[in-house]
This record gives sequence, C-alpha cells and structure tokens, in this order.
Amino acid sequence: MGPNKSGGRARRSALALALGAVAVGSVAIVGCSGSVEGSPKPNAAQAADYQAEVTSSVVAVSSSKAAAAAAENAFAICEEMMIRSKDDVATFNVYIDANNNDASDVKAKGRAAVSSADEMASWLNDVAGDLPSELSGLFVDLADSLSETARVVERSHSASEINSITDTNNSIRDSIRSECGAL
Repeated sequence: MGPNKSGGRARRSALALALGAVAVGSVAIVGCSGSVEGSPKPNAAQAADYQAEVTSSVVAVSSSKAAAAAAENAFAICEEMMIRSKDDVATFNVYIDANNNDASDVKAKGRAAVSSADEMASWLNDVAGDLPSELSGLFVDLADSLSETARVVERSHSASEINSITDTNNSIRDSIRSECGAL
C-alpha cells in the first residue's frame, strides 16, 4: 500500500490542478471572446477637437513664456534707467550748483550736463521700443524733455526756465518709477 498509494495521490493532485487550469483558461477565453461595437478608425471630429485643444495649450504656454520674458526685459531696462538717471541727475546738479555759485568752471559743468542729458535721451529712445506701450511713451517723453533741457543749458537761460524743465523731468521720472514698480 505504501509507494503505490502516494503515487496515486500525486497523480490525482496533478489531474485536479490541470482541470482547474483548463477551467480558468476557459472562463478567460469566453470572457474575452465578446465583440466590441465600433470602428477601428479614429473619430475625425474628436480628433480635430483634441488637436485644437493641444494647439491652444501650446499657444497659451508660448504666449505666457513670451510675456514673462518681455516683463523680465522691461524690468531690466527699468533698473538700468534708474542707474543712468541717478548719474544724469548728479551731473545736472553739479552744473546747477556751479551756476548758482558763479563758479569759474560753470561752462565746463554745463557742457557735461548737456552731454549727459543728450546721452540719456538717446539711450531712452533706443530702448523705448522694447517696453510696454505706457512705459515706452514715458521713456520717449523723458527723452524729449532731456533734449530740451540740454538745449536750455546751452544757451542763456533764466532760473525759472531751468526750474520748470527740472520739474517736468522729475515728474516724468516719478511716473516711470511708478510704472516700473508695477512690473
């Protein structure tokens, strides 16, 4: 009874295992054999809608990147303007002090103020096109005002002329600072 009985048990276990595997396989085949309605071709309307969505998303991302780059560029120009403006104002104030004190080098200080104002005006005009419209307009306004300042300094002028043009320059500079701060 010993060796034969254990061999039979192993055969029965193997047979049961094989029958179980066949049963599971049959269920899987029967479950997957149902047909699905439809066409293997893409739905043209849905494909067009999807493509339009993707295109719109790509355009939005590109536009957003361009806007961020433009804002970063405008901010950098504003920073440069503040540095240049500080130097220009300092040069102009040296001229005003020399003029107010009847200094012997007032003409040299005047030439330096004219040169500084003209250089600043030229730079403002050069970069204005790289800025948003409101800021660009202010840069052009300041350039025009600085050019006028240079022409006033070159000729004989009254204190009220200088004070008036200085007030205009300062007002435009304040507007630029405000617009630059809003970036």
